Amino acid sequence: MCQELILEYNNIRDDLLENDVKLVMVSIGLPEKGKELISHLKLTNGEEYLFVDPDNALYDNLQLNGGVGSIITMATSFSFLHRFTTKGGMDVLFNVLSKWKDAIYIPPKQSQAFNQGGTFVFTGPTTIFAHYDESTGAHAKVIDVMKIAIDESKKRSKNFSTPELIAS
Repeated sequence: MCQELILEYNNIRDDLLENDVKLVMVSIGLPEKGKELISHLKLTNGEEYLFVDPDNALYDNLQLNGGVGSIITMATSFSFLHRFTTKGGMDVLFNVLSKWKDAIYIPPKQSQAFNQGGTFVFTGPTTIFAHYDESTGAHAKVIDVMKIAIDESKKRSKNFSTPELIAS
């Protein structure tokens, strides 16, 4: 999982929790590397919501994009154009890049280096929102996903199923 995206979701975690939305983030890697990443990014209680998928099980089951052809596409270009043209749009990325040399993690499987992630909102077994990252940096907009999850949480107070926002 992209360190930039981890920080962006970490920044809205309190809003999600206040609205009864459970945040789950899944990254490739081994458990000890997950702990290092939590420490490196200075995530408060990161072990409560950041998990690792060393065998690629979640990525495979969700059929997330991957492979050399998914590294950079036009979606990457548009994603960065949005960052460049939005006030503060590069702040989190610059934060990550400023300490990148201290956080280079080698995936357990070589093919995982080309994994792309995704973002999903579930209420029980029902998928409310699904976004498959087409290429590097082409993530769902965090603020939009937060709104979807919180709106769903407000609806769910009638049926008692807690929405879960899962990003990988």
